[in-house]
Amino acid sequence: MLSMIGLLGGLVLLIILTLRGVNLFIAAPVCALLVALTSNMAIFPVTDSVNFISAYMDGFAGFLSAWFFMFLLGSLFGKFMEDTGAADSVASYIVGKLGMKHAVLAVVIACAVLTYGGVSVFIVAFSVYPMALSLFKDANLPRRFIPATLAFGSVTFTMTSAGSPEIQNWIPVKYLGTSPYAAWEVSLVVAVFMATVGYYWLNKMIKKAIAKGECFEAREDDPILLERKRPHPITGVIPLFVVLLLSFFLHDVLQQTALIVALLGGVLSIVIINYKYFYNMSAAINVGTTGALVAIGNTAAVVGFGAVAKVSPAFTAAVDAMTHMPGNELVGAA
Repeated sequence: MLSMIGLLGGLVLLIILTLRGVNLFIAAPVCALLVALTSNMAIFPVTDSVNFISAYMDGFAGFLSAWFFMFLLGSLFGKFMEDTGAADSVASYIVGKLGMKHAVLAVVIACAVLTYGGVSVFIVAFSVYPMALSLFKDANLPRRFIPATLAFGSVTFTMTSAGSPEIQNWIPVKYLGTSPYAAWEVSLVVAVFMATVGYYWLNKMIKKAIAKGECFEAREDDPILLERKRPHPITGVIPLFVVLLLSFFLHDVLQQTALIVALLGGVLSIVIINYKYFYNMSAAINVGTTGALVAIGNTAAVVGFGAVAKVSPAFTAAVDAMTHMPGNELVGAA
């Protein structure tokens, strides 16, 4: 009972600390320590028994070794798309075609295309935000819905759809022996459902806010769309297709490693095609590398928490209860 309280308490505390902005390198180990103490787990590796330090670091280091190159190449790919202006070019083309009348849809599609093509969510947000701000201003829409619009186009139906180069879609490959295109029929139905219902709901909330008198409120520190020479949109789309095609043709042979090859292909293709459009290539490499380390470090910190939780008695009991629920097994799995 105490172990279960510690497991649930540690998870809730981790969520609260994360939302309050506490660094995950501090929050995750502290919450994992709470789980270990309530599970009567040894703290230091003085014996061969399960202990907090070994369990946490095995989870942390295991994730780091398995996914470092994916994070690194993915970060560089996104940063190169940003630095050359290719991401802005693709987003501007989509936004320009749909225009102010369909401001929300334009932002969602721009985010979706870039995310499904393998560009980091963070890069997508920074690339599309100035355009979203300009569109929302012209359409006089409440600016508080801009984050919702960016997130909807980036981290919902595109991130989890079959074939997506995002790691959420590739992690199960190693453990389930499937491909990133597994159950694409179901994925398509779910993606369409998420996109349709999400877009309807988002529009409904915006219209409700407008009916209450909300409108766009400008700020002094609002970013301005910088005028710079950008590459043709097609040169930004080609690297996205390179990532998707390489992952499609190589996933059966290389399994999880196919993502490394695909992202490397994307990085090389954008360097070859848009080399002359780089604003500062060396700075882009430095920022991309640092960003990759921060991103994978934060993720690994949480994975370490999961590794400690996994060896607690409460976790075993919870999994056993979930997998023996009456009815369809998929419900318990979910």
